[in-house]
Amino acid sequence: MTPAPVFPPVVPPVVPPVVPPVQAADPTPVSPTGPPDVVPDEPGPSPSRRATWDPREELLPYEEVDDDDGDLPVHGLAWLGWVLGAALLVGLAFLLLRVFDTDADEVATDPADAAMGTSQAPDPGAGKADDPKPTDDGGDDEAPAGVGKALDLARGATFEVPGTAPPTTDFDGNLVAYEASQMGDGNPATAWRTAGDATGSTITVMLTEPGVVTRVGLVNGYAKQVAGVDWYPNNRRILSVTWGFDNGSTIEQSFAERPDMQWLKIPPGETSTITITIDAVTPPGSGSLGRDYTAISEVSVRGRRAG
Repeated sequence: MTPAPVFPPVVPPVVPPVVPPVQAADPTPVSPTGPPDVVPDEPGPSPSRRATWDPREELLPYEEVDDDDGDLPVHGLAWLGWVLGAALLVGLAFLLLRVFDTDADEVATDPADAAMGTSQAPDPGAGKADDPKPTDDGGDDEAPAGVGKALDLARGATFEVPGTAPPTTDFDGNLVAYEASQMGDGNPATAWRTAGDATGSTITVMLTEPGVVTRVGLVNGYAKQVAGVDWYPNNRRILSVTWGFDNGSTIEQSFAERPDMQWLKIPPGETSTITITIDAVTPPGSGSLGRDYTAISEVSVRGRRAG
């Protein structure tokens, strides 16, 4: 009988125990009785080898390089420019308001129209619904409105005047007349003219048909310019008149010394006859070309047919 094999016992491997590292003591202990021990310098990096760049150590924090002076107030006179600019803007706005805030009741045309001898410029209110429309409340305060488009009712009207100066000859030898009808021909280069001071005289304008009048106006002198001569300052100019109407109402108008149509807005009223009483005029023209005549180049009556 064969004996059973004998195997050696299995011995497990021996694992050495884990020993925690021992913290080294301070190499530079301070002696209670004297100065610390001298520790030799540790060898530094080799001169031929550059240390690794660490951005956390080389760069400063953002707040350390930020400009802290940006919020400081502006010194010197820099603020003065802003104040002056604001003042100029306010002044310009005020000037524009004064220019455009003109009185619509009294408007003048462009003097260049008179200088060229062209027809008078139209009333700025022409074509606008400036005439009050009648209401349906049956009251007595209804203002007449007229019918149709706004017209110059003085065109074709008959003018009765206190007197007319005789014709004269101009520098070119042409005969120049000063008839009353020329106040309604639409040409400011022609005029009615009477001798001397016409203060207190009355001109009567008879319309071709009754109309509802909303504006009146005239060119208050001889607006002709020819051969380099301006005849407006060389004759008397009218300074003020009184307008009269069929319903007995009157209204005064004063004039600036400028050779263009000067308008006056009036309460709408129906009339077929208008009177113009001359209240004041200037002295006669001075110098060798001065003339002692009172002149009116144009009369205008704006309104609509009475219907």
